[in-house]
Amino acid sequence: MRLTTFIKGVSIGFILGVLFAPDKGSATRRKISGVASDIKDDMTDTLNDISDMVSEKITAIKNMVSDMTNEAEDEYNDLSIGSDDRV
Repeated sequence: MRLTTFIKGVSIGFILGVLFAPDKGSATRRKISGVASDIKDDMTDTLNDISDMVSEKITAIKNMVSDMTNEAEDEYNDLSIGSDDRV
């Protein structure tokens, strides 16, 4: 969340700086368009990074649950085999 806030702050500062700088309107619009494109690219990269991180965590959790299930099944089978020996 801090990264997006930082990016927004830098963007707003840049846009205000460009708006108050003496330049032609077309040049100003071109600069703002370029910054907006950069911001979009940065946000897309950030969202992709977050998506990748979430996917990795989900995969790790699924593997952990699968391992725990297999261990529980093995322990259950060991208990079942042990109870047959006692009878």
